[in-house]
Amino acid sequence: QRSQQFSQAVHDMRIKNNTTNNSNNVPFSCPAFFMAINIFPTNTSDNNNSNTRNNLYCIPLSLKGFSTLSKQEQQNCAFCFLDPSSDVEHPGWPMRNLVSFLACKFSPELLSRDKPVHIIAYRPGSGMRRITATSTATNPTIQSSNTNIADATLLISIQLNTLQDYSCATTSIVGWELNARLKPGPRIVNLSSILDPSLLASQSVDLNLQLMKWRLLPNLDTELLKSNTNCLLLGAGTLGCNVARTLLGWGVRNLSIVDNGRVAHSNPVRQSLFESSDVGKFKATAAADCLLRIFPHVNAKGYILNIPMPGHSITTAGGLVEEAQESVKTLEYLIQSHDVIFLLTDTRESRWLPTVMAAAHDKLLINVALGLDSWLVMRHGGAISSNELSPSSDLGCYFCNDVVAPENSTKERTLDQQCTVTRPGLAPIAAAISVELMVALLHTKDKHRTMPSNNSSDLGGVPHQIRGFLRTYTLMTPTTPRFRCCTACSFPVINEYKSSGFGFVQRVCSGDASYLEDLTGLTEFKKCADGAEVEWDEDDDLSQDVDE
Repeated sequence: QRSQQFSQAVHDMRIKNNTTNNSNNVPFSCPAFFMAINIFPTNTSDNNNSNTRNNLYCIPLSLKGFSTLSKQEQQNCAFCFLDPSSDVEHPGWPMRNLVSFLACKFSPELLSRDKPVHIIAYRPGSGMRRITATSTATNPTIQSSNTNIADATLLISIQLNTLQDYSCATTSIVGWELNARLKPGPRIVNLSSILDPSLLASQSVDLNLQLMKWRLLPNLDTELLKSNTNCLLLGAGTLGCNVARTLLGWGVRNLSIVDNGRVAHSNPVRQSLFESSDVGKFKATAAADCLLRIFPHVNAKGYILNIPMPGHSITTAGGLVEEAQESVKTLEYLIQSHDVIFLLTDTRESRWLPTVMAAAHDKLLINVALGLDSWLVMRHGGAISSNELSPSSDLGCYFCNDVVAPENSTKERTLDQQCTVTRPGLAPIAAAISVELMVALLHTKDKHRTMPSNNSSDLGGVPHQIRGFLRTYTLMTPTTPRFRCCTACSFPVINEYKSSGFGFVQRVCSGDASYLEDLTGLTEFKKCADGAEVEWDEDDDLSQDVDE
């Protein structure tokens, strides 16, 4: 019953290890290598002797532990290892490591070469088999009657070599090959592309774009969208969420989101990047976090920022001037460092400063606005260097169709009137078309300076404006030239912003609308228009008198 005594000794060692060292929080863990002391009885009658049975014990393998044993215990010691092999005739690979350790670390005085060294390949069963040079593995010497032969522990006797018996100069190292530097090294296979879930997700995201390129659009520049297009989303509401999701579908990996609002209870049902658990969080950071959960390889950042607006006075109390100055500085940095700006805010005046900055830095800006059942997607023209305009090459901005300067649009409105009221299906439509327009423009030679008549994009036309009407399910694509008296993109405004910076912004926000109108010549333009109307009325009256 020596095999049962050995199993009990291993069990006792496991309990002792668990009591003294439980750093891994693994109960009853067994060392990978250990020693069995007094494994062999001195005579046959000792097999059933209780004193001998108690003397059989196991301790973890170490040179220090072996040196503390008595001479008799060293001679009556077996070196053990956990054997992962289930082969009937052969122990597992760890035996090589054990034999190498004994040959390299144990001195000849500790292991006498004239006696065999006993190795136990421990397999957690209830039987034991002895393997020697003269016996076969299938002929068990010690084995319990209820144990499968493949599960029984192996007892092996070997003649141990010393370190001098090994010649490293002539021995080949298993598994090593010459590398690119003609030095031996391990062959490494990187399996992360087929095992890492995040990399698998990245490959799957790119698959649809690659199929489009291979099968239908050979000139589609997927690398341009993936690595060389940085998109800035000003607004993280219904439009911002839908634009961000569509950009992910096109493979855009670099997104920055700007908003100063918090997620409200009414937002999650309409704004696809928020859940009920996000209520109370800042929209910008919550949206960026959601994008990272959807696709871990996206570079999404959220910025909590108040955009200074005309008609919203910047007072000197409470450090508001310093806060506004820092906001202008941050916003200008973001616009300068991004390639495409999506203007998705919910008031007219909040679109003014980004429009000015994008024109000043010659950036592609796409403006998206919603009504109850209508929507507008509009791309702005580039920078101008003088007040001389060419209708055939200078496209207008969101403010070019207005003859009044932007001001506080929420001042005379009640709370319910300040909320954006629109049909739920409108925002996804407008957001998707704005992203499609961006992709088409990026595949043209002149980018945002491309005129609508030049359909040079492989993805189709690049209109200046797209106006949709959900009530009649119709679209219009008008083109409007830049207005020389525009309060946002005209030369006087851009020139004043470049020269005065925050001082100009502060004056526009704190002053009345007449300052911008006087600066751009809009005041004089309206006077001329009023005079032309009076003259038209007089001529009309004269023609009526003649007819009578």
